[in-house]
Amino acid sequence: MRSWIQKHSILLSFLLVLAVMVMIYCFSAQTGEESGAMSGEITRWLLSIFVPDFDAWASQEQESLLYAVGLIIRKLAHFSEYALLGFALLLHISQVQKKISVRLPALWAWGIGTLYAASDEFHQSFVGGRGPAVTDVMIDSAGVIAGVLIMAWLLHRKNRNRQFLKG
Repeated sequence: MRSWIQKHSILLSFLLVLAVMVMIYCFSAQTGEESGAMSGEITRWLLSIFVPDFDAWASQEQESLLYAVGLIIRKLAHFSEYALLGFALLLHISQVQKKISVRLPALWAWGIGTLYAASDEFHQSFVGGRGPAVTDVMIDSAGVIAGVLIMAWLLHRKNRNRQFLKG
């Protein structure tokens, strides 16, 4: 089994990148109303856990907190999706690097992820109730960097452990 995975690691890592990109595309294809409803449900659920008496608050206070926490949750979702993309991109590039020489693989992963973020924001300009935002591209790009750094750290640890075992 392990040899099959190693033999097909480039294809598998590419499929992971593609799956993350499709997931991001599907979230971005939701209308503003659909996206708002989903993040609203998540926000209400989290507030019910962390603010037990939230339902007893005045309506205006509830709406104010829902808006503030909802904004944070939406931006964290952007960051997380793109961290996963950065992680997958560097994994794929590290697999490709075994076959061909790729200089600065982390920079390539960040660049591809950031370009995808920009194209995703452009895509949102065609979706009802949505629109492009430069700040979202910046948040997405920061997420890509986080994912790339995590994968780089994992790859470094893996290589260091291999060197240690070789003596």
